[in-house]
Amino acid sequence: MVATCLHLAGFVCSFIGWIGVVVATATNDWVVTCGYTITTCRKMDELGSKGLWADCVMATGLYHCKPLVDILILPGYVQACRALMIAASVLGLPAIFLLITVLPCIRMGHEPGAAKYRRSQLGGILIILLGKEPAVCG
Repeated sequence: MVATCLHLAGFVCSFIGWIGVVVATATNDWVVTCGYTITTCRKMDELGSKGLWADCVMATGLYHCKPLVDILILPGYVQACRALMIAASVLGLPAIFLLITVLPCIRMGHEPGAAKYRRSQLGGILIILLGKEPAVCG
């Protein structure tokens, strides 16, 4: 019973982590720029933010974003972070599917336990790689 609960808790944490990577890839709040404190900048409408996909400025209640579409003028670290975050997002899907198939409540035919164990190892390795890729950008 304890092993089943640990297996299920590990899967849920892995799934939430993968969803977090997908959301972090899409957001534009990677770097918040401000000459003063954040609250002062919000009052003076001088708050800006940068992400992998756009540079945004908040001015007078409006939130204006300029997309970063010209890939040749982007710095190398932004291009590398884009590639790593997309790779992590894509790598998470097969990892989650592998981990779903090895849950104790799911049986696929008359497979031996060794095959299920190998799939769980592969899914775990993919999840670890998924966690390491975005850590390079941050």
